[in-house]
Amino acid sequence: MIKQFFLISKKSELTSAEFRAYYEARHVPLIRRLLPMFARYRRHYLDHENAGIREDQADPDFDVVTEIWFAHPADYDAFMERVSDPDVIAEIRADEANFLISDATRSLRIETFE
Repeated sequence: MIKQFFLISKKSELTSAEFRAYYEARHVPLIRRLLPMFARYRRHYLDHENAGIREDQADPDFDVVTEIWFAHPADYDAFMERVSDPDVIAEIRADEANFLISDATRSLRIETFE
């Protein structure tokens, strides 16, 4: 199974609760509408105060790990084609400007075997 992971940082002026509320209420429906070809879409919010980070480690510079799962390689290809559409990415980026730092987002393609 192919997965795409995103490490996303919130805008500094937002609290963690505001960030999460916006992401869940506004961004998730937008992504589901624009990019319906994924099998699963999970968000894992980091609790910076209780993250279990060792004292000798830096605090993570992201606030959520987002996973998008694709059941078939063709679905991943369709996703990549869709996010290459300038109109689609413009709509996504316009929404992101409300709650996250787009330039800080890191994306990782992951292949899972069980």
